[in-house]
Amino acid sequence: MVVEWYNWVASMRMDELLFVLGVLLLVDAPRYVYSVLFMAFWDAIKSVWTRELPGPHANGYTYCPSVSVVIAGHNEADTIVETIRSVVDSYCDVQVIVVDDGSTDGMAQAAREFAVGKSNIRVLARRDRGGKSSALNMGLKEATGEVLVTIDADTKLNPNSIYELVQPLKDPQVATVSATVQAWNPFASLAAWLQAYEYRQTIFISRMVRGRMGVLGIVSGAFGAFRTSVLKQLGGWDVGPGEDGDLVLRIRKAGYRVGVAPYATCFTNVPTSWRRLFWQRCRWDRTVITFECRKHNDMGIPWRANFRWSNFLLMAERWFFNVVCVYTFWLYGIWVIAAYPASAMRLLALLYLCGLCLEFLQMLALLFYSDRIWKDLALSLVLPLYPLYQVFMKAVNLFALTREICFRDSGNDNFVPLKVRNATWRW
Repeated sequence: MVVEWYNWVASMRMDELLFVLGVLLLVDAPRYVYSVLFMAFWDAIKSVWTRELPGPHANGYTYCPSVSVVIAGHNEADTIVETIRSVVDSYCDVQVIVVDDGSTDGMAQAAREFAVGKSNIRVLARRDRGGKSSALNMGLKEATGEVLVTIDADTKLNPNSIYELVQPLKDPQVATVSATVQAWNPFASLAAWLQAYEYRQTIFISRMVRGRMGVLGIVSGAFGAFRTSVLKQLGGWDVGPGEDGDLVLRIRKAGYRVGVAPYATCFTNVPTSWRRLFWQRCRWDRTVITFECRKHNDMGIPWRANFRWSNFLLMAERWFFNVVCVYTFWLYGIWVIAAYPASAMRLLALLYLCGLCLEFLQMLALLFYSDRIWKDLALSLVLPLYPLYQVFMKAVNLFALTREICFRDSGNDNFVPLKVRNATWRW
């Protein structure tokens, strides 16, 4: 059967083959594969010249501003102590502010018990839940550090992560820095394993590329750094969900740049079931409609005040790859089945194989930049299933985008308490 399939592929004309593979080679590949390979090739040449491989700062940390870490959470009593512990002794000048957003499981009490005798930890508690944005703004009011770092209440840091994270802020034009999020539970299930590998590609590598191109528009709420003065100037966080991406776009509109610290690492638990993963990604994926297509679309319109070419490239990338290409992918799949009904399975197998080859090249780039090569090799064993996982993600994208366009689902997300949603403008 394999020989028959090979002979069938070999019998196709070159123009026909390129036409069939066009969507794969001209839609997804430019965003990820080509840019990643170019960056890796450039850095490989540079490493030969400098005799230094990519990795964490080897010559010490020259910039050490005062830092306030805000840890906002709701019903995270089981993880809050471990999160605080990973922060409190990891930086030379750190203030830790824990905000309990109306928890009912004793989260604030657990944090207070750990804080006994530690003058740099403060615990704040709200009686009623106000949502993550409200909790972060509560912590912002108490922050005294030059830099504010946000960390989720179920997140753990590497020992030098904050030092790595603040280094790009040496540049006064950089107002926020994106870190790397990794899965704490990568092998808890197949879904977790695929997410763990995805995080290494899309957060660790892809954000490195976008940061260098000046088109990075996201800083993960799980772990990121902000200039405290800029946050207070902008009034803190707007109501979420997606408050982290919204804030970064507002920072860009204010004229600041977004830095990236790929070796500033945090670990978080990822969903272990396909159902939880589906709804989590729905919440993430629809923000491109809420923010880039509605709230902040002026960043890509030439006659508007917030237009800059770097902002336009960011918006154009999001509009094209996160909206247009999602619908193109599924229309293309329908066309393949309709145009080649007798050969549809052969074509799908060809597309799978080509996608796998492209992913293999990206895996090599990941290993080149990796600071934990054996762990990344173990994660990469899931590579044969990754193209299928991407199809699942495209289905989630399609569902989330369509629902947001037609029904504005983001306004009904339980991530934000009902009383807050009812009092907030829906974009």
